[in-house]
Amino acid sequence: MKRSIYRSLRAELVIYAVISLMLAIATEFAIGFVLVFVAHTFGVSKYGYGKGPLIDKKNIYESKGRLPNYSNIRHWNKDTLVVIMFIILIIGFILFMFYFLLITRRITKDMSYISNSISNIAAGEMDIRITGINRDDEIGEIVLQVNRMSDEIERLMKSEREALQANKEMITCVAHDLRTPLTSIIGYLQLATDTDKYALEERQKYASIAMRKANRMQGLIEELFSYTKLMSGEISLHRSSIDIVKLVEQMTEEFYPLFMENNLEYSLKQNVDSLVMEVDSELIARAVSNLISNAVKYGKDGKAVYIELKKYEKELQICVTNFGLVIPEESLEHIFDKFYRVESSRSSQTGGTGLGLNIAQEIAILHGGRITVKSGIKGTCFTIALPIDN
Repeated sequence: MKRSIYRSLRAELVIYAVISLMLAIATEFAIGFVLVFVAHTFGVSKYGYGKGPLIDKKNIYESKGRLPNYSNIRHWNKDTLVVIMFIILIIGFILFMFYFLLITRRITKDMSYISNSISNIAAGEMDIRITGINRDDEIGEIVLQVNRMSDEIERLMKSEREALQANKEMITCVAHDLRTPLTSIIGYLQLATDTDKYALEERQKYASIAMRKANRMQGLIEELFSYTKLMSGEISLHRSSIDIVKLVEQMTEEFYPLFMENNLEYSLKQNVDSLVMEVDSELIARAVSNLISNAVKYGKDGKAVYIELKKYEKELQICVTNFGLVIPEESLEHIFDKFYRVESSRSSQTGGTGLGLNIAQEIAILHGGRITVKSGIKGTCFTIALPIDN
């Protein structure tokens, strides 16, 4: 459709109304002229209303073959004039409406198209967009807002579908990851309580295994709670002044048993001995813990985990490097997505909710920082970068 030259629908309608009125008046004059000309041509002269004649044949013509003389209109009676004026007004109104509807047919067509499109959108056809109407007035604004509304609704519906799919995946993950250790816990506890069949030393061994499985279950549940709180916005930062270098050192020492259990060498390097920052120590500890856990889980074959703190002018970087399998390039783009796992199958060794890296990313973002990953023959390095307030 052609672009409208008007920027106001009201002004456009006023102009159309004036044009329609002028056309109606012109048409009435033309019709009157034709009727009088016909009356002159065919000698029609005696029709009237009320007491006197409508047209006086003696005075209506100035001369033979010439147009009528209208000076005798003053001799018409009152009833005749009222009837004539009424007829003129009715005809004028009809002509005005005809021209106005004719001129504004494009507007009504546009409005009908918009109405039908909105009805289809309301019926669930969210892929519909209003096209072909290129106007700068209120109708154009309606088209713009309806299309924006459709885009937003479609985005929300897509987000809702993704959320439902994510919830489905989360339920599947939770069901798998909790069922496996729970089954093991039940089995080992049954063995640990069988005093007739097993000696004390064996039963203690089984109880110890059950405890490790229970701790793993607790970690999974805490991870799920952290994720739901982060996604719902329930977690707010409680910043305090802490020495983040000491915090990372403490986190590294806490993982010492896990390093030993998996025959992993580890080292901690830093280019600064102390750095006090305003952060949420609990959340930062959780993010670092998730990165180290991930490095242990997927870096067993590499036999080493390196942790490094690098202080720059405007930020502090916490790098955790493992030397396991190289992450494919296509997987790096999704590595921080919730529930994403690089390997195609799950196992008791690498099983998990797939939320650890996503939680670490959300924590970094909450602190105004970021998290990145690089993977190659020199290892896979996850880096948390936190801004330093000068």
